[in-house]
Amino acid sequence: MRYKKIREEELKNKVGADWFKQFDTTEILGNIDFTVFPKQDSLFGRTPLLWAEAKTGDFDIPTMFVQLILTIGKARTFDKTLPPAFLGAFDFKKIAFVDYVNIQDIFYLNDFNWNVTSSNHET
Repeated sequence: MRYKKIREEELKNKVGADWFKQFDTTEILGNIDFTVFPKQDSLFGRTPLLWAEAKTGDFDIPTMFVQLILTIGKARTFDKTLPPAFLGAFDFKKIAFVDYVNIQDIFYLNDFNWNVTSSNHET
């Protein structure tokens, strides 16, 4: 319960400092809550390692992933920058990861309304 009762921005800063200190977690990419990049540019540029949804309360992991997927899909972030190796979701007491390649097909569904608000995961 180390991160309980703090604001979302503080949660992201603390998770970045505590768990990803060897990486750059300061870059903001659209409306994605949390990103992880290598600190150094490589020959091929900076490939993101993680895009994540952050919540300050105690949330259901699938709900957090749905919000992240809706955020990415609506903005088509994957068309503007190279996608990461992983997607993640965390709140004040848990964190979960999924390989991006395992869900990337969702973003190419042509019969899905990507204009749905990302917080509307019931539709």
